[in-house]
Amino acid sequence: MAEQTPTWLRDLQSDVQAEWEDALTLVDWSTPPTAVWEPPAAPGSAGTWFPGGSVDVAWNLVHRHVADHGDRVAVHWEGEPGDRASFTYADLSHEVVRATRAFRALGVGPDDVVALHTGWLPETVVTMLACMSIGASWSMLPVSLPLEALGTRIDELAPTVLLTQDGAWRRGSVLPLKSRADEALAGTAGVEATVVVRRTGMDVQWFHGDHWFADLLAAADTDADTAAESATGPAAGSAAEAAVGSAAPPRSAGLSPDHILCTRQQASGAPTTRLTEHTVAGVLMTAGAFHSAVRTGPVFWCAADVSWAVSTWHGLIGPLLFGDTVVVYEGTLDVPDQLRTLDVVDRYGVSTLVTSPSVMRTLRSWHIEEALGTRGGTLRRLVTAGEPVEPSLGEWMQASFGEAGCEVSDGWGQVELTGIVYVNGTTPLLDSARVAARNAERQQIQPGESGQLVLRLPTPGSLVLAEALERGWSDGTADTLAITEDVITAADDGSLHFRGRLDGVVSVSGQLISLQAVSQALQEHPFVTAATALRAHRENSGSTIIACVVADGTPSAESAHELIATVNTELGGLARPRMIVFVDRMTPEVDRTVLADALMSLVPSRTAWAVRSWDEVLEAAQSPRSV
Repeated sequence: MAEQTPTWLRDLQSDVQAEWEDALTLVDWSTPPTAVWEPPAAPGSAGTWFPGGSVDVAWNLVHRHVADHGDRVAVHWEGEPGDRASFTYADLSHEVVRATRAFRALGVGPDDVVALHTGWLPETVVTMLACMSIGASWSMLPVSLPLEALGTRIDELAPTVLLTQDGAWRRGSVLPLKSRADEALAGTAGVEATVVVRRTGMDVQWFHGDHWFADLLAAADTDADTAAESATGPAAGSAAEAAVGSAAPPRSAGLSPDHILCTRQQASGAPTTRLTEHTVAGVLMTAGAFHSAVRTGPVFWCAADVSWAVSTWHGLIGPLLFGDTVVVYEGTLDVPDQLRTLDVVDRYGVSTLVTSPSVMRTLRSWHIEEALGTRGGTLRRLVTAGEPVEPSLGEWMQASFGEAGCEVSDGWGQVELTGIVYVNGTTPLLDSARVAARNAERQQIQPGESGQLVLRLPTPGSLVLAEALERGWSDGTADTLAITEDVITAADDGSLHFRGRLDGVVSVSGQLISLQAVSQALQEHPFVTAATALRAHRENSGSTIIACVVADGTPSAESAHELIATVNTELGGLARPRMIVFVDRMTPEVDRTVLADALMSLVPSRTAWAVRSWDEVLEAAQSPRSV
């Protein structure tokens, strides 16, 4: 390092090296890096993670496991109607090679994006891994996205290829995904091919550029056989090794650790929607560190929608890096009955379960604790993530799962940090040296106090690192490297408990929703004069969105439902307000958090709409119960 490098930055580099050097051993490097992190020589850069290194992602997640345990199950897949399939590592390696060849034939290269508008399917897993093999970015488009929002996402991503399915099962019904994708694509440009998985057998319209997934892979088989037969010299060996039925393919030269591996939406809805691009180093290292910390056995299940970052990073990539078995489930957890979760756990011997607090609240409402004594006995750890866990929910999980021999933990992370970087539980899991909680004076909070979570050590691929280092260059210290705008309370034992975000984003069922986008959707309705969307928290339902609206006309149940439906259409179901409160006017002197508390105190629980005067709201905002 240069002589002018400040002492605090050299110390930070040393701490980062000590924190992440064990993670180096999780990866079979094509070219070993010379260090964990090389900090920048001046402000304005994030430095370089794993400089000089290169890594073959598909090799690390799939192909390298074939030689030692090719017959081990890599993925157990279960569809909502009850159909099932299991893929060994040898099977998965075979399918990834076929899909890689097929997508390359469609023109997908390292600088391209593949969008996936699918549920949890084997083809979804294979396509993600094929993109990693090619070096292409991939991004999930939730199956629940309404048409307008789907078109907006596709425009923002500008994918070369869109993967979808004829229809998707959800609570016994079929969503026509191919039809909706066709409508969304009619208003977009740049998508060169649509690849369709035949899932339900429903009839679909066919257009130029459409391909069946199975046909593409079959054609890739034929091309490989022809290449293997006609090639001579060294190329013949390579083609033969990649041919169907052969051993694992040879590893590639690898990707740079700062190569973009996947792309995700940061928050739902314009104008604050932005694409966050994640690197090889960030995805592999954070996923590997989390899995190493929470793993209790070889079978891992993330019970959540595939579009949630935790599902793909921690529910798929992390376990595959370790050669473990992943469970993926297609549908909702109440089909055919409300014990489906425990059925899946028992059927596959799941030992570690990761999910969102929203799922846990739903399971609590179904009283599954009554069956935990006789079912779900293989579970050894339950980890929640994505939103705050209120005390009553935490107590229920501890009483239900904890007393059944399952350790209950809570994870914290951010999309910008490439996943979960801190986990608390009855025993230490992820090293808490990476984070700390500070009060307004930037002092360490004491047990029982609340403050903001700050990042003390960089995480590989962090999207906030360059900005965070600016603080260090300014202050001459890395003690509070980055302020995350997440509220944290310190427990008596020193563990930190996530309480919610301070920024304009709310986490609903693990998905990030822009409050500004919801406000804008409401304001664009001709019935609305002014509107603001707010984050609220209900003890038994977690984080939710409510809206305060000034109407141009007489408020009614019909107008409230129309506004909710408008947001649903533009941004999706998770973004729709759970309550609309009509007021006669709004003034800016009330803090948004206080305003949300005041509205919640004025309106009965589970009420979808109400009318209150602004004077009532101001009075409630000044009441101690709203503080």
